[in-house]
Amino acid sequence: MSMAGAGGDAPRERSASLRFFEHLEEARGRLRVAVCAFLVAFGVFLFFSFQYVVVFGVPMWLPLPTLNLQEDIAQQFFVALRAWLVPPYVNPVVLTPWEPVIVQFKVALFLAIVATSPISTYEFWRFVAPALRPKEKQLIVRLSVPVVLLFLAGVAVSFLVVLPLTFSFLYGIAIAMGAQPLLQIQEFLDFVILFSLGFGAAFELPVVMYGLSALGIVDAAFWKRHWRFATVAIFIFGAVITPDGSGVTMMLVSIPMLFLYVGGYVAIRLRARSGARLGSATKSS
Repeated sequence: MSMAGAGGDAPRERSASLRFFEHLEEARGRLRVAVCAFLVAFGVFLFFSFQYVVVFGVPMWLPLPTLNLQEDIAQQFFVALRAWLVPPYVNPVVLTPWEPVIVQFKVALFLAIVATSPISTYEFWRFVAPALRPKEKQLIVRLSVPVVLLFLAGVAVSFLVVLPLTFSFLYGIAIAMGAQPLLQIQEFLDFVILFSLGFGAAFELPVVMYGLSALGIVDAAFWKRHWRFATVAIFIFGAVITPDGSGVTMMLVSIPMLFLYVGGYVAIRLRARSGARLGSATKSS
């Protein structure tokens, strides 16, 4: 019996080993697709520029190749970003000769990550989907659209409302103090990227709440019972990702998150009520 058992364990171990290497090969293939797409996008943003051309009598802006790093898409994006967010009386400065090149590479890197995020997300989903339960798959599919829309809404709010007000407010204080307002371009870019990504992630709060409740980890009463702790955590988060200690920009971050918290709780309550009505209807039938 022991010899038979030992003989039966060997094929199972070989099968498990084969499955492991098959998963490893699949992961490498999907990673290769995501990396290749990223490298292509990175090259486009660094060696192409939007140029004004006339095609068959129709004027338009098209991305065309360029060898001039002063006119690539990354440079055009940074110039437009600075013009939108920073008041015109603020003078940009560089402290090292290589700082503008680093900024261009960071912009191209950021744009490439954003542009190829659908491909990366799709490849990751295809890799992990076989390991998920049907309930988990349905939940991810149902939340995929809200995740994208809320993240884009958070980034849009940060670019259109919070960041312009932040720079105008902070530089207004500098002008009132008689200081000459300057802007180091690398610190400006790092702050804008991290703040916009953090603000977009903050807008995922209702999705996280809904997902935890849908998986049965916490119920709707949990969010109502701990709303005070959630409020404190939201204000702490707002204070961490904002650069000033005035509290103005912190409020611009925290107040929308409070509304999102309430919205997530309402969505969870509606889901719980619809589930209760469905359960009672099933029992009565």
